[in-house]
Amino acid sequence: MNIAQRIAAAWRGLTGKRDPYAGVYGTGATAGFAGGSVGRLTASLATWSGSVNSDNDVALPIMRARSRALCANNEHGKRFLSMVATNVVGRRNPKLQVRAMMANPDRSGKPVLDKSANDTIEVHWERWGRRADITGRHKSLYSLMRTTIKAVARDGEALVRVVRNRRLPYGLGLQLLEADRLDDARNVRLDNGNTIRQGVEVDSSLRPVAYWIRTAHPGENYTTQAAQIERVPVGEIVHLFLPERAEQVRGVTWLHAVIVRASVIHDFEEAAVIAARVGASKMATLVSDPDAPPAGNVADGMAENRVNNIPQISAEAGEILDFTAFPGVKLESWNPDYPHANFEPFLKACLRGLAAGMDVAAHNLTGDMTDVNYSSARIAELAEREIWMTLQDWFIESFVMPLYEEWLALSLLSGAITFDGSGKALPADKLQKFLNASRFQGRRWSWVDPSKEANANETLLANGLTSRTRISAEQGEEFDDILDELAQEKSQMEAAGLPSSPKAQPVAVAPAPTATE
Repeated sequence: MNIAQRIAAAWRGLTGKRDPYAGVYGTGATAGFAGGSVGRLTASLATWSGSVNSDNDVALPIMRARSRALCANNEHGKRFLSMVATNVVGRRNPKLQVRAMMANPDRSGKPVLDKSANDTIEVHWERWGRRADITGRHKSLYSLMRTTIKAVARDGEALVRVVRNRRLPYGLGLQLLEADRLDDARNVRLDNGNTIRQGVEVDSSLRPVAYWIRTAHPGENYTTQAAQIERVPVGEIVHLFLPERAEQVRGVTWLHAVIVRASVIHDFEEAAVIAARVGASKMATLVSDPDAPPAGNVADGMAENRVNNIPQISAEAGEILDFTAFPGVKLESWNPDYPHANFEPFLKACLRGLAAGMDVAAHNLTGDMTDVNYSSARIAELAEREIWMTLQDWFIESFVMPLYEEWLALSLLSGAITFDGSGKALPADKLQKFLNASRFQGRRWSWVDPSKEANANETLLANGLTSRTRISAEQGEEFDDILDELAQEKSQMEAAGLPSSPKAQPVAVAPAPTATE
């Protein structure tokens, strides 16, 4: 500051007055939020933010293309997609669990599960899932859901067309469409008051009412006719994306925060590998010898071995070369010191940042377990699994449950859900009863040391702090199914003359930790 500014600052300090521009132009201490100051040290930071839809006008197709390239060509991008599909959907999840009660209780007045009807609905849901994809590419609903959630993570969104036709199994089918089908460039204000924003038609409350979809993929090279744009009502399309901001109409790839970092890390690793290969090859160079007498052109001695008109010398392991044919030059070895000793810790730090941007544990993303023990792994796994369960809930609420509700309504109305034994159809007037009793259970995980978890569950059960039903649900199973299997096993073992109730082994309960622990 110059002398005038110093005097003014001192006067304001004496009088207790604050300079309204202090901290804004770097002339004094920041008042309020330091992050909002504009000065020499913050000149490169953003000073304006547009709406999320304006940001996506240009960035959406670019980020989608870069994210796809990252997942196709980068091992960490591919690994992330596999983690999303495995942890959000899994092998056979989300699993339908119907627990409707019978109209009449038992003699003691306790409600009784309508087990035959519940099991029948679950069986027919599985049967429909094997034929839900109208293209036939996916042989189960779980495979279709894994592809769908991968599209959401990679592209930021997924389009699922719901096809209703009596000729389809249970009158319902699904067709997966790529996000490119949605016309990104269509932005129009309609006469009826609606607005089309990036191919999504919304009303005055920004609620989607229709989607403007291309009849063919814009990147397809072999089409029989030019792609057209059709308006599809919202009831025929499931537009699945995870909104991050209010008023957002299109989804953004889950990799948006790591696209640049992942690309840089990938290029760095590739350059390091090439540098290591060059170092291992121990390449040499030929340089002019100032002490040697004048000679002809060195390149003339190499004229017989040229690549793209560039003189070359080939060498093999254990070979001794005779350089007397090249007068006036001398051999200098070149042994680059790479990879450097700091390469591994530096790369680990970079990958930890990459994992943080993906909301996953670093050891799960990289497969590097060298610095992991049971305690640290458990802490990281608990935090990561909480994120996966949150995504499971979102996926079930946004896609699976609405789909199930429509499937159940259509199936009951058409009489497609029948008992295998009698062939009798479930009554359609019981729709609300079964809907209210239906839920989907996401996949759950086992621990590396299951004995510790078993001991903990045994202690909780003994103290009445949990139930077998809850423990089964945490493992992704239904307690009623476990009881049925145990009863069936018991009858089979008794029929075979084997003891049906082996003596249970006592569970060792770990002692309570002391205050010093």
